[in-house]
Amino acid sequence: MANVTFDIMWREGMMELLDQLEAENPEDSALAPKDLSEWACIYIRYIQILRKLETAYDQMVHPQKRLDMRKALEACIGRTLEVRHWMVKLNRGLDFVSMDDILVDLKLTPEVLEVPVPKYFIEDRAKELDDRDKFLEALVEKYNVKPSQPDPIIKIGAPLSEEEAIAILQKNERGRQARERCRVLAIVKKQRQIEDRRSSMGVPLSHDEAARRIQAAVRGFIWRRRIQKSSDKELEFIGMKPKPRDPKKDVRIGEAKNLMRRKRIQLEHMREHDEAIVALKSKVRELEGQDMRETIQDRVNGWFVEKRNAETGEYPEFPEPEDGGSKVILNPPLPSIASLLEDGGGGKAGKGKGKAPAKKDDKKKGKGGADDNAVVEEKISSVFVPSIESAVHEFVAKWQDRDETDNFFQKFDQELVKDELRPIVFEEIRLAVDEEMRVLLQNLKDMVEAEHAAKLGKKGKKKKSKKKKGKKDKKGKGKKKKDPTADRSIESLFAELVSNGILVPCPHMHVRDYLGSSSFMQATMEKANVIPDPSMAQIRQAMTEYAILPLGSQYIHERAPYTKSVLLFGAEKTGKTLLTHAVANLAGANLFDLSPRNTDGKYPGKNVNMLIHMVFKVARTMAPSVIYLDEAEKVFLSDKKKLKEFGSQEPYNRIKKELLKECKGMGQGERVLLIGNSREPFMCVKKDEKAFMSFWSKHIFLPSPDYASRKVIWPGLFERYGGKLPYEFDLSTLSHITEGYTSGHLDLVVHSLLTKRRLERLKTEPPTIPEVIQWLCKVDPMSKEQDEQLRKWMDKTPALAFVKGGAKPAAEKKGKGDKGDKKGGKKKK
Repeated sequence: MANVTFDIMWREGMMELLDQLEAENPEDSALAPKDLSEWACIYIRYIQILRKLETAYDQMVHPQKRLDMRKALEACIGRTLEVRHWMVKLNRGLDFVSMDDILVDLKLTPEVLEVPVPKYFIEDRAKELDDRDKFLEALVEKYNVKPSQPDPIIKIGAPLSEEEAIAILQKNERGRQARERCRVLAIVKKQRQIEDRRSSMGVPLSHDEAARRIQAAVRGFIWRRRIQKSSDKELEFIGMKPKPRDPKKDVRIGEAKNLMRRKRIQLEHMREHDEAIVALKSKVRELEGQDMRETIQDRVNGWFVEKRNAETGEYPEFPEPEDGGSKVILNPPLPSIASLLEDGGGGKAGKGKGKAPAKKDDKKKGKGGADDNAVVEEKISSVFVPSIESAVHEFVAKWQDRDETDNFFQKFDQELVKDELRPIVFEEIRLAVDEEMRVLLQNLKDMVEAEHAAKLGKKGKKKKSKKKKGKKDKKGKGKKKKDPTADRSIESLFAELVSNGILVPCPHMHVRDYLGSSSFMQATMEKANVIPDPSMAQIRQAMTEYAILPLGSQYIHERAPYTKSVLLFGAEKTGKTLLTHAVANLAGANLFDLSPRNTDGKYPGKNVNMLIHMVFKVARTMAPSVIYLDEAEKVFLSDKKKLKEFGSQEPYNRIKKELLKECKGMGQGERVLLIGNSREPFMCVKKDEKAFMSFWSKHIFLPSPDYASRKVIWPGLFERYGGKLPYEFDLSTLSHITEGYTSGHLDLVVHSLLTKRRLERLKTEPPTIPEVIQWLCKVDPMSKEQDEQLRKWMDKTPALAFVKGGAKPAAEKKGKGDKGDKKGGKKKK
């Protein structure tokens, strides 16, 4: 693709963003979106714009355009997350919104809802992440840390002894020899039958007759092959069969090479831009610095004359650096509305009359505050709307009508760089002039004092200049928590966590590796008052929006709706760990494993507090970070009998107290996310269940794949391990047969089936359903009892409990329930 293509994509994206803002806030308030379906259309449109801007930003080679486009892209991501959270509120708190009927009305495919993950999360930090990974690998080798990884191959049985192995080999060899003898005897028997037939006929075949029969057989084979080829061509032409790919003429390979070439050009242009900034900054200072200095000095000198006391001749105090210094003189603040009203009121009586009604109104508001709050409707947050507007205005002013006919190679523009550097140079010169003018002002004051002293007949003594002392920060009443690792560097803490296997290397997983399709019956089921399971595509979408996008950008995390922790619960091998690794990998985050089995035997006794403190300190300092908690339900168990059954060295719930304290201190902008995995959340009961459920911000259920998802998973798994299902393979039957199996079970089957030897024979012997079933029989599907227990627990989550049982929403419980519970507890006592 050419540079113009991505310029057009950027232009279209910016204009569409402007249209979106107008659609959200029309002049006629009656046309504003209100219900869920209208906001869903806006949400789909934002995702389309986001995909367009992300593609343009990824391939744009002009460095200054990329800097401006980055602002629009992050603002678009933030607005998408705001709309997403607002849709969840309109959907009664349910995280998964059914939009299949809306897609049908808009004539769009489900792939439109796949939220793209910006590549710049990783690429812009490539050097930093590469250095971190090298440091981590060096520490792993130094301390000989071996991460425990489950064996992905199905174990057929226990290892055999030498005698048993020899007996099996002898048995197989005898069988092979017997089969070979039978094959030879069958050939001899067939030849005898042919000879007997010829002798019974009495007339042996002539050479011509034999040649004709051979020719007929060969011609029949050739024509059958021609007919098959013509049939395949016809099916390819009408789109019933995929065309065979030629690696030399594959368009996608050529496009991938072109994109990689653009990446190299992009890095070169960015390097040239960074080098030019240094050179042009000194040039701007050299050519325009003197004029800037004189302008500032003239304005400040004029201010000295204007503010000087005409009677005493005293000069005013120069503004302190904390107040802005000469910036207050150069750009005086606008008068406030209150001061303008006071000037217009004229006189004390006017002021008094103006203030009296306000007090009465305040009293009335205080009495009727509850009624006012009830009338006010909750609105969607609009934190990112000003950012979008400023990005659009900047694009229109700078790039929309810019003539770039002379910039074919899309290199940086020197004039734009100078325009960006002038305010920086001006600020540096202003700070230098401020110091000079403070010295000059002090000298002038000393001269005035000397004149006054001379007039009074006294010696002119220099008074000490009164300096305003900076206001000391008032210490809070509560004592700050002491840092037990204040004398240690982050590198030493990082190395200690790696040596103990707490900070682990993150596998290179992508959220698209969680294979699965969208569901096409969710809206129909909701109309029948049935809450459907989330589809695999919806789970990918939720993890991208709740975890990856906020973690990947500091700007987004500080302003977007905050998600502190996410719980992924489901049966074994449903993809919980895969999604956790994908979040950490795509956000470029550190991965801390605080799972009970991983921390067992490490930091015994009270040292566990030090462990939690170190993890959160390193996670905050080296953000973004993901703290992984596998088997999270065991951390919240208080039943000592159950804890003893696990056979651990120390109770698994020993990190609970300190973990809760640290999580309470987490806030926006820290870019630390806690992800818990649970296969048995129903293990927590009563108080433990309440504490466990209220700890997580989001509860995401991972069900077993449905029929549509299994039809996507099987081909995807074969391609993942180097194989490919033939066109004639009966995928529909295999998808029906494997109902009840999780995606991890299917992955296990394919990985065990496609051995190195089997991959070599795939072209001549394609896989068959009986062969797959042979391996599938060695895996047990998910039990119905476990599925029922998981669904019962899912019904107790805050959103589903409110929808099904009429319980109070989580927001009301947090706002009002806390005080009420405390008071109620006192009365019972």
